[in-house]
Amino acid sequence: MHRLLLLSLTAAMIPAIASAVTFTDDFEGGANDAGWAFIEGGDIIEAAGGNSGAWLHQPVYDTFGPSVMSAWGNVTPFVGDYRAMGVTSIEFDLQILHTDFPIGGDAFSATLLLRNTHGTPNDFDDDDYAYFVAAQLPPVGSGWQHYQITVPSQSNDPVPAGWKGGWSGDCETFRPGVSWSDVVTNVDRVEVLFLDPCFFAIFQQWNVGADNMSITYGPTSVEAKSWGSIKDLYR
Repeated sequence: MHRLLLLSLTAAMIPAIASAVTFTDDFEGGANDAGWAFIEGGDIIEAAGGNSGAWLHQPVYDTFGPSVMSAWGNVTPFVGDYRAMGVTSIEFDLQILHTDFPIGGDAFSATLLLRNTHGTPNDFDDDDYAYFVAAQLPPVGSGWQHYQITVPSQSNDPVPAGWKGGWSGDCETFRPGVSWSDVVTNVDRVEVLFLDPCFFAIFQQWNVGADNMSITYGPTSVEAKSWGSIKDLYR
């Protein structure tokens, strides 16, 4: 089950969306609208133990750094022109239940990555992406940690402060001729990484979870009005 939350309404109860709208995939009832996956077809939606309620669980992930990503081509508010949508932030909860080896240091930090696949999701060489490295991962076995990352969708800077750009040829710099605007106006996949994309680590088995994948966006966009008008379908 997913939910659309109206964060505020005008005092006069004007029949319109007020300050902002948040769309959340909380996995309740087994729902997963954005198609979030650690391993496509291999995850478990647990009914209890999340933050709170249901959550997305990958108990055996053999990798150097897990990632959970939205499905390419879905029609939820996680994809599209973030500038036109007035996106302001993305939030999520992560937990790590087990790793074979200790993890630590700045390399193992929760990272939000916005990807423009240019319509070819299986060809990473032509992708452009922007990412923000947030706080370190929660200690193994410590429970859920919440992350909120500001998305400066209205910025016209080549690279907004705190963000980095990349492509297959350089993990820290946009390819020539590409800027923040090229990505933020054409987001077709959202990824949450457990490792800074410019780092590599030893392969090991991870037991990990994600919950409450949320995006907050402005009320005046066509997308926001559209999702607000069909919110009853998502209850």
